[in-house]
Amino acid sequence: MPGTTRFRQSIAFIEEHLHEEIPLEQAAQAGYTSLMQLYRDFYTYTGHSVKEYIRKRRLSVALGMIRSSQRPLAEIAYACGYSSQQALCKYVKSATRLTPLAYQKSTACYFFPRFDSEAVRQVTVSTEILPATIHMKFYSTRHGGIEQQALESLYALLPAYQGRLFGRDGQPQGGLFCYELAVEHDPALMHSLTRSIFRELEVVPERSLTCAKLAVRSDEAEIGLAWDYLVLNWLRTSMFEQDEECYGEEYIRKGCEVKKLILYVPVRKRTDYDKISMSWSEGLEFLAASREGEQAEEAAAAAVMNYCSRYHPEVLRTASMFCVIQHGGRYTCGVRLERGRAIALAEDSGLQILQAPAGRYAVLESSSYGDREMFIALLERWVRENGWSREGALAFTIYETVAPGRRDAITMSVWMKLKDVKK
Repeated sequence: MPGTTRFRQSIAFIEEHLHEEIPLEQAAQAGYTSLMQLYRDFYTYTGHSVKEYIRKRRLSVALGMIRSSQRPLAEIAYACGYSSQQALCKYVKSATRLTPLAYQKSTACYFFPRFDSEAVRQVTVSTEILPATIHMKFYSTRHGGIEQQALESLYALLPAYQGRLFGRDGQPQGGLFCYELAVEHDPALMHSLTRSIFRELEVVPERSLTCAKLAVRSDEAEIGLAWDYLVLNWLRTSMFEQDEECYGEEYIRKGCEVKKLILYVPVRKRTDYDKISMSWSEGLEFLAASREGEQAEEAAAAAVMNYCSRYHPEVLRTASMFCVIQHGGRYTCGVRLERGRAIALAEDSGLQILQAPAGRYAVLESSSYGDREMFIALLERWVRENGWSREGALAFTIYETVAPGRRDAITMSVWMKLKDVKK
């Protein structure tokens, strides 16, 4: 029986018993697997521990009942597997910062859907003891091939080195690109590296980190896809967020040949959740451009920026909201226009005034980034499970700057127009 099928059977067992204490051994038996394998499968498939998954599913079901029914809180608590009304109130307050009554009256929605997807790659989460290392930086005028240049330079300098080897992209400096390497600390190695082509040598002591890890064969395209999956997909929907420590790669070698890499992302438990709310909009207008083909999104965004810089710089000075719409390989990017601002476009400008009509929208807000299609799929599922219907085929993503010039002060939200009447 395939692993995915077995895991789905364990999920089905958990869903059927959310209202009561769930013996995890029985959940594992339902999927014909061991308890330890079930623990590993939950991290791989959902990005959550099995207990965290159960906790969030119970809370999602309970909050759905609080929002849509008139049942007493105690009854909802027992129906969702909580030991008491007080226990339910504690979990609601911890997750939403609201009491159950305040949540019922609010527009915010906590939503954690049942797992219904595929694991594309095998991700594990564990505590990793990283040895004391010597960190070094390699600089080059060319970005292409800089990693291989750094490795070849290290092999030439330390041909007999067989210890652990780590690498990651560094920060450009003085017009030069940077790649960082790290080898296990040894005074003899430090002596060999001093006054070499490597710069800014630093000894980093042994440390313990909780890491999400993913193994990938040594192929540039595969490595890029693996990083995209780990950071933009798996991490984004998991119970974790990236820690302050930098990500990195460990090279698994045979001689001087790299056979595979272990991708590391230091993580910590998330304290927030993606917020879904119902919002009434008076309508939005964007100055937008559409492009298709390779790098279509970048081309569409550049067309808008270039046009505004040349003809309407005042739009960029005051703009704080930007939108992206994707339909197949066609991308539309726009900058929001202030209400009442009229812009006359030349016929050959290649731009348009894009209008998001007034009405009711389902809005998913996030303080981090990820695959837009993943966010849209989550919002679509919420709309469907809560009895609403979409109006129009396309959802759009808005990026809004809270503090200009700071990437960490940009919020992302997905907007989906709804029909006024619920099913």
